Amino acid sequence: MFKVLKTSKKNKARIGKLKTEHGFIETPVFMPPATKGYLKSLDVKDVDNAKTQMLLVNTYHLYLKPGDSYIKKFGGIHKFMGWNKPILSDSGGFQVWSLNKRDQKLVKVNDQGVEFTSILDGSKHIFTPEKAVKIQHNLGVDILMAFDQCASDELSLKESENVLDKTNRWLMRNISEHKKLNKRNGSNKLLFGIAQGGKYISLRKKAIDFMKDLEIDGLALGGETIGYNMKETKKLLDNIYDIFPKEKPIYTMGLGSKPQDMIDAIIRGVDMMDCVNPARLARHGSLFVGNLDFKTFKIKSSEKDNILRIGQSKYKNDKKPIDKNCDCFTCQNYSRAYLRYLYLVNEPLYLRLATIHNLHFTNMLINTLKDFIKNE
Repeated sequence: MFKVLKTSKKNKARIGKLKTEHGFIETPVFMPPATKGYLKSLDVKDVDNAKTQMLLVNTYHLYLKPGDSYIKKFGGIHKFMGWNKPILSDSGGFQVWSLNKRDQKLVKVNDQGVEFTSILDGSKHIFTPEKAVKIQHNLGVDILMAFDQCASDELSLKESENVLDKTNRWLMRNISEHKKLNKRNGSNKLLFGIAQGGKYISLRKKAIDFMKDLEIDGLALGGETIGYNMKETKKLLDNIYDIFPKEKPIYTMGLGSKPQDMIDAIIRGVDMMDCVNPARLARHGSLFVGNLDFKTFKIKSSEKDNILRIGQSKYKNDKKPIDKNCDCFTCQNYSRAYLRYLYLVNEPLYLRLATIHNLHFTNMLINTLKDFIKNE
């Protein structure tokens, strides 16, 4: 299902090819989250034009509304939302953890699974590894994520080990149910396991060692540390790279808040990533700019953190595009001054144009890095 085509001579970045039921993906790849089956302010043509290869949806949210059985009646999530390229689904483990962090009364975790209360209507629900896998098969996604228990950075070594052990036990149940449903449905969907362990390198190594010979198609790094704390994330990746199963894609979940974060992960051997922030930042006036320096693999621009804050008064009369090197629809047609005007008057058009830019810029940056590796 996955083949490494070339590895960089300068770092651990690599180009790969991943086969799914809805076509091939060239890695490294960024997956914009269409959490509830849509990206705010964009249609699928906008997303496709931004050079997006693959989307991410969320099991927890789609299960609650409109329902996985409902989506199955429409022929699956691809037909329901009009997207004919690959889709990966998060299993809902992180969302249940977030719900627990919000109010511990809403979640009860045991060896069988998780009981939680919906914040939509107060109804009670149970997620087990088997149920999470079944929901994802009902959705019809190309890549399923194993249902896991997310680890907080605040946990002690012992607490993190308990979370890891439970996640590993659940993984075996995920695999069993997934194989059964693939066989029953005559499908060839992929399943990724999730390595927990929090901020503890020894536990992450233990998780990877546990999974390396299992019947999974990819390996993901989950938990609060990944992406949220880039200093610890980079340290973690540097220390566990040597034990990555090189024949499988590596996915850092929730990583990609800023373009530099993605580059930092890719040059450490990561193949796949997702994050809500590129779209969210765009909606709140923060637009990506900059060029990648191939000597340092750092993005350089005159803006702090390579983010242009469009609401600032200095852009009032600025006729330039957001980024002169970006060929997205927004940069080809609109000035900073016009975008600032739309932003300040809360015009919905701004949301679309800004999101198009940040998604396109992210994909363009990764493609630029891939072209560099191909031509080394």
